[in-house]
Amino acid sequence: MKYYTVIILVLIHLTISSQTLKGKISDSLTHEALSYVNISIKDKRIGVYSDENGGYKFNLSKTTVKDTLIISYIGYKKQKLAVSKFQENKEYQLNLELTSKTEPLKEILIHSNPKNFSKNSTQLSTGNRNQTFPLSQPYGSEVAIFIENPKNKYGKLTELHLKFKTIKDDKFLTYQTYYRIAFYNVDNLGFPGDLIHFENIIIKPETETKNLIVDLEEKGIPFSKIGMFIGIETIKPDFVKVESAMYLSAPSLIYTHTKSSKTYFRFRSNQWHKQRKTSVFKKKLFAVPFIKLKAVFEKE
Repeated sequence: MKYYTVIILVLIHLTISSQTLKGKISDSLTHEALSYVNISIKDKRIGVYSDENGGYKFNLSKTTVKDTLIISYIGYKKQKLAVSKFQENKEYQLNLELTSKTEPLKEILIHSNPKNFSKNSTQLSTGNRNQTFPLSQPYGSEVAIFIENPKNKYGKLTELHLKFKTIKDDKFLTYQTYYRIAFYNVDNLGFPGDLIHFENIIIKPETETKNLIVDLEEKGIPFSKIGMFIGIETIKPDFVKVESAMYLSAPSLIYTHTKSSKTYFRFRSNQWHKQRKTSVFKKKLFAVPFIKLKAVFEKE
């Protein structure tokens, strides 16, 4: 009986003494809690989100002394910390304050006389609405889809329309998901570049949600002559407790097919990678998120 008691005590001790970071993330000026901040390891698929109250807990047991911790949030300056500072098997308390970025001036066009824009909006989409299917993405993944500007003149976005469907499969656990929407310029290599809108836009669809419209009318998001990227990040709600590495996120974003690769992927704040593989459903086509947009353009 004593033998088993010793084993239990040792296991409890090891669990309590695990290498863990714990704390709260807030705004450096207002001290308000920041929810769903990305805390991740550079170039690795390891990371967590802060909860609705800014709290976080990060298990560092799978990291090395050479790793770098990255704390990132839309509209705030990124922070980097060396994991080598946290090598003892204990729980570290680390509260973080993020500094807000000064948003660069948008296109002068956006802040000029609103009469410069046509009152009639133009509808855009990323693919064929008759060839759609749901595709589940893991928490922490972000997909960016290139939206070409068909008019080759300046405009601004007024509406974003997303479609969802919950995949039913008894072989996998299903967890609710949130999504973060971001807007990026196109860099010199054709990849998603700098953010063009600093607001942290998080949408929280129910598992049975099929359509969701995001009103962008008052946000002044510029649409450049060459186009832009729209990023959609899959976020784990803080009430979700993942019990398996194989799961489905719900509701899943609806995808469609295109002839050319227009999407890029990354995990949390790591580097973007261009989609190379074709769709499992259409071997000669590429799977892309099915997005519908409305935009207004400058008058002739």
